[in-house]
This record gives sequence, structure tokens and C-alpha cells, in this order.
Amino acid sequence: MLQLRLLHLTFIGKNVEPASVAFGPAVTLVRGPSDTGKSFIVDAIDFMLGANALKEIPEREDYSTVLLGLELPDTTVVTLSRSVDGGNFGVYYSDVREGPLGVPDDTLAAKHNPVALGNVSRYLLNAIGLDGRKVRKNARNETDSLSFRNVAHLCVVDETQMQAEVPPALTGSYVTKTKEMSVLKVFLQDEDDSSLIPVESKSELAKLSNAKVDVVDRLLRELEAQLSDTPEASDLRDQLARLNVSIDQQSGSVSQLVERRATVTKQLGDQQRQFAAYEAEWGDANALKNRFDILSERYASDLARLATVRETGMLLGYFTAGTCVFCGAEPANQHKNTACEGDTSSFGAAVDEQARRTRVLADDLQATIADVNDRRQELRQLARRSDASRKELEASLVELEESLASDNSELKDLVGKRASIERFLSLYDQVEALEKMKRIVVDESTAETAAVAASVSLRAQREFSAELAKRLAAWGFPTPNDVRYDASSQDVVAGDQLRSSHGKGVRAILHAAFTLSLAKYCTDREIPHPGFVVLDTPVLTYRPPDQDPLADGEPPRHVVDGFYRDIQRQATGQVIVMENTDPTEPLDDQTVEIVFTAKEHGRYGFFPVDGLRGAKRHSDPRA
Repeated sequence: MLQLRLLHLTFIGKNVEPASVAFGPAVTLVRGPSDTGKSFIVDAIDFMLGANALKEIPEREDYSTVLLGLELPDTTVVTLSRSVDGGNFGVYYSDVREGPLGVPDDTLAAKHNPVALGNVSRYLLNAIGLDGRKVRKNARNETDSLSFRNVAHLCVVDETQMQAEVPPALTGSYVTKTKEMSVLKVFLQDEDDSSLIPVESKSELAKLSNAKVDVVDRLLRELEAQLSDTPEASDLRDQLARLNVSIDQQSGSVSQLVERRATVTKQLGDQQRQFAAYEAEWGDANALKNRFDILSERYASDLARLATVRETGMLLGYFTAGTCVFCGAEPANQHKNTACEGDTSSFGAAVDEQARRTRVLADDLQATIADVNDRRQELRQLARRSDASRKELEASLVELEESLASDNSELKDLVGKRASIERFLSLYDQVEALEKMKRIVVDESTAETAAVAASVSLRAQREFSAELAKRLAAWGFPTPNDVRYDASSQDVVAGDQLRSSHGKGVRAILHAAFTLSLAKYCTDREIPHPGFVVLDTPVLTYRPPDQDPLADGEPPRHVVDGFYRDIQRQATGQVIVMENTDPTEPLDDQTVEIVFTAKEHGRYGFFPVDGLRGAKRHSDPRA
């Protein structure tokens, strides 16, 4: 039988320890308290099977790549790699569980393309023998190529899907409802819709003229052609939300850089003016010193002349008592009290007084020159520091300009991407409006459901219902023989009520039974099936019908025991369960049990964490 087996899920990145879980060949139970990453594992598996986006949680921040190990039906082991941001897949023909990664052996596109082999959808479908199948997409027998995304929700069920009121075979999308019903028919009776011949609906022709239909269809075809290589609208809206956040952050960064540039520019201007002031004062100080040096030389010259005068006077006796050198009078005849133009004593005193005054002025001048020199030295140091600060500010300004240019370029790219996404979303809005127009005029929902339901044989419905009842009986579900699959509603009927009418606990356990029963039904009849089932919290919320669904407490022990015994003994292929409750009985040797503790001892959760940080790092509300 052509079936796949999941070997491991691993996240790798630079400077972080790989985060990895290895799955067993039969049953794998990942259990532990909330917020330890169990639901994220389910989301990541779906992401590696072609989903467009991976849930963002803080713990995966430092991880860049996801690895999914697969064993193909021929026992070949391959590893799919994908960036956490989405995009294409790399294929390695070996079991890879750590980085750094080399060049992949092959590359697969993420989006299904029925006319090209190089996409992950056809790669997986081809491995299990479902490639090339056609499924009906409306009541006019128009068909579409089967994609692995049409299959994934039948084998990978997250907690929200498990408890939803939407029937297990459907995703809740009105547009793809008919196709999803046809996909279930492929699994129930190994029969696709490739033999259908498209026909025109008479009721449609009666309600809407050919001209109107042709116009709407032509517009839809043109829009679908423009959107052929574009992600789904929900993914685009997620991208737009992330882009808006990035644009706001980038705009804030640009604003900060602009403010910083203005501040640095002002500081640079101030520093340039300060440097110019220092230079001007330096020039003034030099000029003043030069003038003071000239004056100092003048004082020195004056003192030298006065010294010469005095020395000459002394040599000639001008300044000593005796015969007057001017009139020749002897000392006895000299008139001491009479003014004499040649009074040598007065002349000598005048020379001494002038020399004293000149020395005082010369000393004062030297002190002033010293002050000027000190200021010149200070100005040199201030100018050098100012020049160094100016150069640093100029370098900072260059760096800011480069950063601003880079951030502006990135902001421009982000705005361009946003414009592109908004344009595509506008096209999707046009598609939705046109499809709504057609639905208003021609309501095909009843006809489509009836057409697909009628194509599922009563034998297939009866045998699948029996498998479903057997599974629930093994789990201890009350009145399991009253449970059946109803093709007309595409839902499970339990106790004469559709599954959607029950509480979330009953909805969850009926969805788990549906998914496991479908896998075993296909395996027993050798009908192609992915070969694995991933269930998120199938029994945690279950309470018996006679118990208040809002009451606290654990699910009934006999149901928990029955569930784990059954999947270990009766389930076929690979079963991977995420659950908060612990098994009440020992598991068999073939079951792989992975326990998350949310504590410092043991394994905290999926991602390695520092024990000191503890639960603060985990924020997965669905885990």
C-alpha cells in the first residue's frame, strides 16, 4: 500500500539548538500541559504539507528553517525543507536533522499546479497514488485537479478544527464545499470525477441569460488568470497585516533617523561655529603676542640704553661728588640750594627712576605675554578637540545618511509590496463580488450537495458508518451503533443529532473517530490514503452526555483508556496525538511517548528553553 510516514519535525537556525520531535512508526503521543508547543507541532506539520503560513510564536523567533523527514512508500527517506516565512520547498534525499544545510537535491513549488511536476502537492500525491485525480467542483459537472491541500484536512486536524461545528469532511469554505465533498468520495470508494462531462443547467439558463453568464464567467476567468500564481486571500491579508506592522516600524525607524540627523546636523553646525571662534581668537592672540613681543623688545632696548647712560655717567663722574663736571665749581663754591641745570645727582636719580618704571612695565608685560601664551595653548587644545568632535559628527552624519538611504529604500520596497498585495486583494474582492452575484441569481448549493451525495454509494456509506461505530464502541462512547455517516449533510449523526448540534467535547471525539475510521477504512480496502493521522486534543474536552459540559474535571477514564488501547491495537498506518491528559494505563512498547513538562526538569516543550525563563517564553494559547 502506498503510504507516507512522518519521521521527524525539526526547526533549525543560527546559534540555536535544533528543536525536534521524532515520530514512531505506529503511535506517537505528545502529551503535557498547555503552552508547551503541542498545537504548534500540528500547525508546523500542516505548513510542511503545503499550507501557506506558519503560526508566529515568540519561541520560533531565532529559527529560520523547518525540516520534515518523510519515509516514502518505497522506504526511501527524504527531508523537506522550507523557510519559516513560507515559499518553495527544498528536497534532500537523506535524513537531515541539523544545519547548516547544503544545496537541496531538488526544489518544489508550494502551490499546486496540475500541469507541472515540480510542486509539493503533486510530489506527495504521486507518492500515495493520487496524482492526476479529478474532482467535481459544481453541479454542472465541471472538474478540478485534486490538490494535496484538498486532502490535508482529512489527516491533519488541529484543535480548532476538531471542535468546530463544520462537518469533518469540510473546511467551512463555501467556494470549495463541492470539491471537498467529492474528495471524500474518492476516499470512500476510490473513484474520482474524471469521467464527468460538463453540462449546462437548464434552471440556470431559465434564471440568467447567456449574455450575463458569459460576461460574469469571462470576468472571473480573467481575474483567476491574474491570480493564478498568487497566494490565497487569507494569506494575503495576513501578509498585509504583517507588512503594515513592518511599515509602521520602518517609518518609525526612518523618523528616528531623520530626527537624529537633524540633531547631529545642528551639533555639527555648533561645533563648526565653535571651531571658527577658536581659530579667530587664536589669530587675535597671535597678533597680540606679536605686538607684545615688539613692546617687550622696546622695553629691553630702553633699559639697555638707560643702563648705558648710567654706566657712562659713572665712568665720567656725572653721578659722584667733587668738581662740577658742568660748571667746574669746587665743592666749596657749589650752590647746593640753587637749581643747576647740570645737577648730576638729580640726573642720576632720573635715570634710576626711569629704569625702575621701565622694568615694572616690562615685568607686567611679561606676565601678560605669559597669560596670552597660556590662552594660545588652551585655544590649540580646544580647537583640536573641537576639530575631532566635528570629524566624529561628520562621520556620524555620513552613517546616518547611509542608514537613512537604506531604510528609505526598504520602506519604499515595503510600500511597493503593500500596494501589490492590496491590488491582488482588490482582485479577490472582485472575484468574491462576482461569485456572490452568481450565487444570488443561481443558487446551486442544494443541487451540488445532492449531486455529490447521490454519487456516494449506499454500500460505501454503510461500511464507513460501521467502521465509525466500531471505533466509538471501542472507546466506550454511548450508543455507538446509533452513529452513522450521512452523505447528504456530509456530517456524522449521533443520537439522531448531527455532530454540529452536540457540544464541543462530543464534536471533538466524533471528529477524531471520523478521521481514524477513514484511515482504517482506506487501508483495509487498499484505497490510497496519506497513511498518517495527526490529531490535536481529541479527548480532553469530552464529557458524557449526562454530564454538564461546562463542569470541571477530567474526561471519563474508560473513554481515555479505550481511546489509547484502540489506537495502539487497531489503528493502521501512523497515528500522532497531541493531548493534555495522561494515559491511565501503561502504553505498549511500540508507542513513542514524548512528554513536555513546562518545568525546568525534563523536556520543557517543543522548543529548547532556558529553565530560568520557564513558561514566560511560551505563548501558544491552543497548545
